[in-house]
Amino acid sequence: MDRYFWLWRNDQVNTRTDMAHEALQRCPELSGVEEENESKGRMRISRIRVRTAAAERKLDKPRGSYITLTLPEDGLSNKAVRQEAGRCLAAELSILMGEVQSVLVVGLGNRHVTPDALGPQTIENLFVTRHVQNHLPELLPPSTRTVSAFAAGVMGVTGVETAEAVTGIASVLKPDLIVAVDALASSESDHVGTMVQLNDTGISPGAGVGNFRMGLSRSNLGIPVIALGIPLVLTAEAILYSGLLRMNAQELFMKAKKVLDSNFLSMCVTPKDIDAMVKDGASILSYGLNLALFGENYEALEGLMR
Repeated sequence: MDRYFWLWRNDQVNTRTDMAHEALQRCPELSGVEEENESKGRMRISRIRVRTAAAERKLDKPRGSYITLTLPEDGLSNKAVRQEAGRCLAAELSILMGEVQSVLVVGLGNRHVTPDALGPQTIENLFVTRHVQNHLPELLPPSTRTVSAFAAGVMGVTGVETAEAVTGIASVLKPDLIVAVDALASSESDHVGTMVQLNDTGISPGAGVGNFRMGLSRSNLGIPVIALGIPLVLTAEAILYSGLLRMNAQELFMKAKKVLDSNFLSMCVTPKDIDAMVKDGASILSYGLNLALFGENYEALEGLMR
């Protein structure tokens, strides 16, 4: 999970969000940022481009492209909407990926902690072709991309920084592109499980819950990185603040903060049906990735891989 902070009244409010769409909503008149909005079927698409150093500092987001797909409220649980979202995601991913030939997909997070298992579950349904390319290339359609996948785990379990593991694997595989998949943090409860975000700036694993690790980015790895995820958690402080903000009751929020325990405010909160949300969200991401990676070869590979 990546980290971005929103500050209100001399740093008295600290609500985390990974979502560029939320960031820009808080700074709607910010210069150095371009936004394009589009509706496509049941999807709403926001394409944000952070262009200047000043905008980067204000939003606390590296310069680059951030694309957000917003699903209907029941989108994750609706199979038809999931398929539509996957196709829409594939179209946006294809533009960001360009004409790369080899891709390493990294599933970030802890597969044993449900809200953090989006990355590992996504790569379980990915079509991986590198081993087939190496040993039985005649089984694959012409021009099939070379795709590898890796579930990085978390440092608390492995003792290894995610970026260290990815760097080591990339030094052997030498991919043209890395795609990092992770659960994200939101500052708006309505956005949990209803958005998909991708960017070309990378990600900092664990930072969404305050565990700041070395980032996965082109500057750190020397390889282009696309980050992909769905917001699945938010802090108790963000829930309290966003709710009172809608009531125009910021002063009440500050009074509540004085009496509420800081451990309570920093709690990460997730929906009660998070297991289903992770499973359905992973199906959107894996479907979109497979479509983007293999294009016209998707159906042939689906029959081969399954």
